[in-house]
Amino acid sequence: MSRNRGRRSSRDAGKRGRPAPALEKRPAIQPRELIPCSVERDVLPHLNNIGLPEAAPFEADPFQLEAVELVRDYDVIVSAPTGSGKTWIAQKAIERELAMGRKVWYTSPLKALSNSKFLEFGQLFGEDNVGLLTGDHKLNTFSPVIVGTTEILRNQLYDNMSQGRDVGYELVILDEAHYLGDLERGVVWEEVLIYLPVRVRLLLLSATIENADDIAGWLASIRGNEVKVVNGGERPVPLIPLCLEDNNLMLLASAAAASRPRRGRGRWEGRGPELSDRPLEAQLDRALMNLGSHDLLPAIFFLKSRNDCNRAVGHARYRHPETEDRREARNILIDEYLANYPYLAGYHDIAALRNSALAAHHAGNLPQFKFLVEELMSRGLLTAIFSTSTVSAGVNFPARTVVIPQSDRFNGTNFSDLTATELAQMTGRAGRRGRDLIGFAVILPGPYMNLRLMNGLFNSPPNPILSCLAVSFSMVLNLIQVFKAEDVKYLLSRSLYAWQSAAGKTERSLRAATKTVWENFLRHLRFLRKERLVDVKYQLTPKGSAAAKLRFDHPLVYHEALRQGAIPESPPLLAAVVASLIDASTSEGPESGRRPPQALAAAMQRFYASIKPITGRLRDGGFPSPTFHFAKSWAVYEWVTTHDFQAASERLGKDAGDLVRLLLMTVEYLNQFKDLGEDFPGIEASVREAHALLMVPPIA
Repeated sequence: MSRNRGRRSSRDAGKRGRPAPALEKRPAIQPRELIPCSVERDVLPHLNNIGLPEAAPFEADPFQLEAVELVRDYDVIVSAPTGSGKTWIAQKAIERELAMGRKVWYTSPLKALSNSKFLEFGQLFGEDNVGLLTGDHKLNTFSPVIVGTTEILRNQLYDNMSQGRDVGYELVILDEAHYLGDLERGVVWEEVLIYLPVRVRLLLLSATIENADDIAGWLASIRGNEVKVVNGGERPVPLIPLCLEDNNLMLLASAAAASRPRRGRGRWEGRGPELSDRPLEAQLDRALMNLGSHDLLPAIFFLKSRNDCNRAVGHARYRHPETEDRREARNILIDEYLANYPYLAGYHDIAALRNSALAAHHAGNLPQFKFLVEELMSRGLLTAIFSTSTVSAGVNFPARTVVIPQSDRFNGTNFSDLTATELAQMTGRAGRRGRDLIGFAVILPGPYMNLRLMNGLFNSPPNPILSCLAVSFSMVLNLIQVFKAEDVKYLLSRSLYAWQSAAGKTERSLRAATKTVWENFLRHLRFLRKERLVDVKYQLTPKGSAAAKLRFDHPLVYHEALRQGAIPESPPLLAAVVASLIDASTSEGPESGRRPPQALAAAMQRFYASIKPITGRLRDGGFPSPTFHFAKSWAVYEWVTTHDFQAASERLGKDAGDLVRLLLMTVEYLNQFKDLGEDFPGIEASVREAHALLMVPPIA
């Protein structure tokens, strides 16, 4: 294989668009020991295509026009690559509905994405026309356009069904629709699609629906409407997979063909150990320098952990050359954020933003800092960000290059290989429409990089969406509130789970698939009967009606504590108790070496004692039961009683962003307790006061 060991020649003057400045004219600012990598001959034509597209007025693609026209009369599924303009379709559809005096619900899977779309749509359609519903925020709730999370829409459908009301919307847009197959949250999307009235048109948008025709067939079967599938075709900006190995930049396909197996966690890596034997920070700094020397910046580095992201920023020595105007523009925006959010002034990453144009972006950051990073990146004022995979999910974070140093990711329990869908989400950020003629994905060999796997994923379609329907007590309580048991069985027969499980889609296979989920539903129902939340006719008792209003994890446990008077009316203690079961996957104890406040310890002890019997019965019945997080309760109590963010973070023992998330989730849970005023007098006033104590900067 031939290699070009010298510096790359200047750009081809005859290429499309405006060429980037010749690299040879840039000042040599790299540390002496970092020698720019050589480039394989077959990579050069792609690098020579780097440039700026000619300025031109926007012209919609045929698939965009087709989708906008079809959604007038049909349910529509749009599957198109990231960056191809799916949001434009949503905007035009909303614009038309508003002109006709109709209402629209726009859902997204993430609160951050909902907040972003709320601001974006407010600028497009007028602030009075757009509202926000995300569980912890309610703004302009009677506006004709509502932006919110899918869970909130599902809860509204529960309320409307129980009260016999019709939804007031003519169009529902589900962005990032591939979440229908999400292991934890896909059930919510499936419920929404089942419960929505047939008259409400659907617009599903996603970059990664491999089996769109199958989903369309299911929707047509349950709604009786014809469903149109619109495919977006090719990426608007071509993507070239590269490999940076042994200080040599080559096509990924070439590197994968020459890779060999190596011991260690069953992974593969490239031909040489040089890169993988260096500390992570040195690898990334060297990669950053090489990207800069070949005009492959700005870049997003996808790393496996928050610590890796923070270390990469803290140890980076490379400084990409930039104009004084760019540096000034970045500092002006940073100063504007500091004026609006003074508590960011001492945030540890502000200096790196100013001095190196680098940033870490992950769930441990304060939300306001992440907003700042996202705006800086979208304006082209950053050189690179180091991020966990969270940035790949719908955030508008354009870059010329994405860098991936390993072929697996942590799924919350263990490491598993990347899927084609996950890789498509990550690389969707590479190549900015209107800013780039070409985008790049650069793979870094190492002990946990399987080059052959990665090369195969780049040439694979996304994974199909498969139903993740799971029966929960909240689902059972809310369905029994509206339907008779036999009607629920019919409803479950219309699930995507039943549709996909029915081999050949025959009536017999459909009945067999329905039986499985129905038996699980009955198992939950029998437990509710023993708990006297439903009666002998499987109708909700007054206790059951109250429990049905708690639409989050472990509603039976919280309801039992309420019933026994173990949920305190003191707002600080109320917030602390509610927080103890949020995200209850592991058990945590109080911080060693310090006694918790006596009032908090007593309230938590009473709460634990009140729910111990029901958690035991849940375990005996084979149902999930919560574990307790005293550290979370203590952190929330510290915050609402002192508003000392640093002290509350220390009590939690995690990053600032984790504390913000915990506090906002506490608000979301508390908001559902407000509806229990008739059953538990006094709770509504306590919730309002606790809400006020929680929602102060930087939480508000």
